Amino acid sequence: MTQDACSLDALGGGLPGVRPCDHLKTGQPGSCLLEADQLETLLELPAMRCADTARMRGEPLQASAVRYRRFLLLEVPGPWGSSALDESRMDAGITRQLAEAASAADTRVLLIRRPGRHPAARSGIAPTALAWAIADASPEFERVLWGTWSEPADLLGLDLDAPIPDDYAATGPQRLALVCTNGKRDQCCAVRGRPVAAAIAAATDWDTWECSHLGGHRFAATALLLPSGDMFGWLDPDSAPEILKRFDAGQIVLSNYRGRCGQSAEVQAALHIAAVRLGDYRRGAVQVSSLRPFPAGAGTGLPEISADAEDAEGLLEVEVTHRSHSSQETAYRMTMTRCRLAPTYLSCSDDKPKVEIRYEATAFARIR
Repeated sequence: MTQDACSLDALGGGLPGVRPCDHLKTGQPGSCLLEADQLETLLELPAMRCADTARMRGEPLQASAVRYRRFLLLEVPGPWGSSALDESRMDAGITRQLAEAASAADTRVLLIRRPGRHPAARSGIAPTALAWAIADASPEFERVLWGTWSEPADLLGLDLDAPIPDDYAATGPQRLALVCTNGKRDQCCAVRGRPVAAAIAAATDWDTWECSHLGGHRFAATALLLPSGDMFGWLDPDSAPEILKRFDAGQIVLSNYRGRCGQSAEVQAALHIAAVRLGDYRRGAVQVSSLRPFPAGAGTGLPEISADAEDAEGLLEVEVTHRSHSSQETAYRMTMTRCRLAPTYLSCSDDKPKVEIRYEATAFARIR
């Protein structure tokens, strides 16, 4: 039986997390060898993408929700580019001003459109009223304010810093499910996201939209619920409606839960760990009461770190409170490690490896 030199790039466009074998560039034999029948079989398989390889290497889904608590949603039908706002067919000067205003207000801009086919926008057609929304996912101000726009210049009048008024509920839906389908940014989001958006729209009463980049392509299909700010990943058309129904019933499906927007990765990780340890998956049943670097000189051999240094390795000491079904409150202390994973390609479009952080508890005990 013969052997053929190969690279994973030759087996369907390249796998995130691996690089081509050097011998393909130099012509010299390398270590990447497959039997001929193995090579033939692999060539017949579809290319593996970032969402496939993330699951294969056991990439942690939890603690990956975005840091924003306020979102500006803009209805823009038709296809989107890889950089949604910059390639939204709006005037470049207006999109620049809008992006600057959003950055100053610490607001994430997302393009939205209804699930279904999205033909290219045609020129010469008079603009129709499109929706905009400002969503606040702060725990004490969960609300969505809606309005309409026809010309992009209309959007420059939005005050992204202003508090959302008390009559917000009358302006539009208050239970939004946004599913990332931005295929120009990452193909996994389009291939996996569009069927999920259609399934949620058909099987639930959530106001469902496709949206531009949410982050975490490798967790596709990904979804953001507003105004609560809860994020989910690795959804499929069968599981997504059931996960949202459980959410409505006050439960979190942790196997698909990325975390809540606006919380640090450490807080998201601690809440996930505590929910698993306590076996309580109710929304809001566990809260973080304190989080600090592990005391220096504890003989761990790991460096002391700052609690807000999300890319550093080390130990954290976290206290959480747990409210039982009978409303009894107990407290727990955990020691949580923060360590770097091996660099890998996290997106189908990545051109260099990136480092992710994994959180694990090394100790967990009741303190009162």
